[in-house]
Amino acid sequence: MSTESILDFAAQLHQAPTAPSLQERELHLVVFRLDREEYAVPIDLVREVVRVADVTRVPQAPAHIRGVMNLRGRILPIVEIRTRLDLGPAELTPASRVVVVDIAGRILGLLVDSVGQVAKVGERLVAAPPDEIRSAGADAVTGVARIGTRLLVLLDLTRLLAAVSPATPSPGPSSASHP
Repeated sequence: MSTESILDFAAQLHQAPTAPSLQERELHLVVFRLDREEYAVPIDLVREVVRVADVTRVPQAPAHIRGVMNLRGRILPIVEIRTRLDLGPAELTPASRVVVVDIAGRILGLLVDSVGQVAKVGERLVAAPPDEIRSAGADAVTGVARIGTRLLVLLDLTRLLAAVSPATPSPGPSSASHP
């Protein structure tokens, strides 16, 4: 972890945007808020965005599962990604939404504070996060995109949700329990 990688990251963020080339690939992202920050995921993983209905808590569910919700007759696990990102539990407000995603054939709902927009971002506007801001829990951050003066934190949902999948077996009896 060197000062050079931090400076490289800063330089990437400060590069002036240029007109998009015909060859440049654009990322299509769904933008949402968690706390005061904006996050984004690829639109091809998102099935829909719905209002938060009654969420039923499930005893002994994994820590980051808020509960389940009935979505047109389908039982949908609701993942509290705020706690997965160490932001603390969400307070439900009229702006709260569930982003329904399809990850490796599993349909999950992501509880977010609000959903902003669908954004198109040229790949040249995405900077990889430097090693200094990464941690074992933050490996789901794949980059930071710049749209004007705004910054979007790009998430890899496969990594973020790997440990909270509802199909993940619960710990066996040899695991220590916490009261």
